[in-house]
Amino acid sequence: MNIVIAPPPTIAMSWERYVTNDYNRASIPWPKYRYSKDGVIEVSGEVRQNADIAGELFSKFKAEIKRMGTGWKCYINSISLEVELSDKEERIPDLMVISSETFEMIGPESRIVTLDMPAPLLVIEVVSPSSIATDLKAKELEYLHRGVGEYISIDWRNEVVIVRTRTDGLSYTYNEFKAGEQVVIQTFPELKMMVEQMIAG
Repeated sequence: MNIVIAPPPTIAMSWERYVTNDYNRASIPWPKYRYSKDGVIEVSGEVRQNADIAGELFSKFKAEIKRMGTGWKCYINSISLEVELSDKEERIPDLMVISSETFEMIGPESRIVTLDMPAPLLVIEVVSPSSIATDLKAKELEYLHRGVGEYISIDWRNEVVIVRTRTDGLSYTYNEFKAGEQVVIQTFPELKMMVEQMIAG
């Protein structure tokens, strides 16, 4: 007997309607959702440890941004990024740091960093068991193509933090940090954190 796994349900919608909020929210049955290819799909909930890690880093980054006086903005699971390789996707990073210029371009009525806006300075994804390949490979290519300055994936189950930093505009340098090592983040060069601190939550 062959078992066929059905694709997740999609509510057909154009990107133009979605990005301009030209749709009835009541027609989307899920509390969390995003745009994928040609419509809206459900976003699964995060496990507690993922949420705790993102929350701790959010607090640290907010404090460091204030200390640096850059005017950057940091968001946790509340602002999304338009990416496009073979298909148009909306990604909702666990953490995203954007410039003040990008913040001004988003405006008060939107929550999406679109392709015509400057790319985020930093994106962080806490790896989920259901999306390991997506977090480690697919998103890396999408974020590189989109121009994201630094992409970090945090795999707390394996105690590994991978930092990808854009250097030449065409590729990321790739640094893997394990337990007992200090993580180097180019966006926040003076923020000192060990791997254990980043995955503690």
